Amino acid sequence: MGEWRLSERDLKKYPHFDPLISACEAEALATDPDRVASHAFYPFMLYTQRWTRFAKQGLKGKHKKRLIRYAARRDAYIFSYYRHILSERYEAELQRLGLGASVLAYRRIPADGGQGGKCNIHFARDAFLKIQEFRDCCVIALDISNFFESLEHARLKALWCRMLGVEKLPPDHFHVYETITKYAVVDKEDVYERLGHFGAKRKTRLGQPIRGYLTPYNDVPKKLCNGETFREKVAGKVVTTSIIKKHHKPYGIPQGAPISDLLANLYLIDFDHTVAGWVREAGGAYYRYSDDILIIIPGEESVGRDLTERVRSLMPSFGAKLKIKEEKSSLVVFQRHGDNQIAHLVCAPQGQKIGSQKGIEYLGFRYDGRLVYLRDSTLANLYRKVVRAARRDAIACARRYPDKDAVQLRPLFNYERLTKKFGKVEDFNEKQSDYRNWTFWTYASRAAENFGLLGRPILRQLRNYRAFIRHRVDLELHLAVVRRGKGKTD
Repeated sequence: MGEWRLSERDLKKYPHFDPLISACEAEALATDPDRVASHAFYPFMLYTQRWTRFAKQGLKGKHKKRLIRYAARRDAYIFSYYRHILSERYEAELQRLGLGASVLAYRRIPADGGQGGKCNIHFARDAFLKIQEFRDCCVIALDISNFFESLEHARLKALWCRMLGVEKLPPDHFHVYETITKYAVVDKEDVYERLGHFGAKRKTRLGQPIRGYLTPYNDVPKKLCNGETFREKVAGKVVTTSIIKKHHKPYGIPQGAPISDLLANLYLIDFDHTVAGWVREAGGAYYRYSDDILIIIPGEESVGRDLTERVRSLMPSFGAKLKIKEEKSSLVVFQRHGDNQIAHLVCAPQGQKIGSQKGIEYLGFRYDGRLVYLRDSTLANLYRKVVRAARRDAIACARRYPDKDAVQLRPLFNYERLTKKFGKVEDFNEKQSDYRNWTFWTYASRAAENFGLLGRPILRQLRNYRAFIRHRVDLELHLAVVRRGKGKTD
């Protein structure tokens, strides 16, 4: 087995129930089977990501949310180590089954030339080039509904045993398995409120309380409370009621835990093997990126429809809760047209019209048979983030200078700082290998570079982003001053 080591950068420093420990202490804990078997895991902290899905102009986007749970530090190190153990065996099984190039998410797949690993840009490019190579083909895009929440525990346990080559999980592995399947969670806002870090911050003009975080993030203690306070205010052992909620269903694992992504991949290994075998027999290519399935297969529409139905019928046999999301499924037929291709959407996801020639969308990009574009929803998400950031900074600026109007605030607003959050970063060539330094502009630049001539439209799609940011800030400054004049503080 390859060595598992933690560096300083790997250490978790977010607020949680346990204290900070060194990398050496974390390694000693996670790699000791006896200590892991008797380890008392804390509840996961839960927060909700909310967003509005992209919708065409004039239509309302559907509100979406994703529950994210993150483990206490010591728990996370244990999950990371057991992910490492299972990952090596899972990778060996993928290679044995010929799935190394088909399962894409949550794995490190070396980029061409051996420099770094592939990301969604490379995966999308590989898929679009495969479509070009086949010329006349069908492309099937399927989405698994509520993927992490639908994994059956009994199947997961059997696969875990299979990876270890045992009939019964050892005590340490069994304890980790039980913790990740019969997990406990506590809502972050509830915890922070019990501990005095969240509550009513101020009131609206009508006297309604506005709730929010009372303590700046950097001032929140890394260890939120001691054991006695945890038992009293969180677990509710003394006076208050418990705010800990336990998961008792025989399916579902918490998305966000360091081991959950590997377990989700492992769960579908036999499904991947079966479907990839069908696709290979037909001379096609199969890819799965987490809950997104993409199949490229030579042939006409009837071939694509038949295979779509076979995959859809197969899915429930791997879990009663596993389903293909109808509203996100699509079937696109590509036909050669000179040096290019023409795309015909014959089975449309929600919001698209049958017969559309917009092509196939995959991992944030769209290929129409000629060129590659950023998806409309990708751009919409960018501009939505810009609006939120502009509104937040404009309100702060208006509060800082309460005697100035919107026109007077403009010279005082740092447009460039906001632009750099989303625009080009300095020294991009030196930083481009580190994804953490990317802004959206650098991401788009890397995509345009990797797609080459296919990706010519990508940077053109962003040519107005600076003007948009300035226009939006000016609008938000005006609105902030109006609110201030009406006495609103939200």
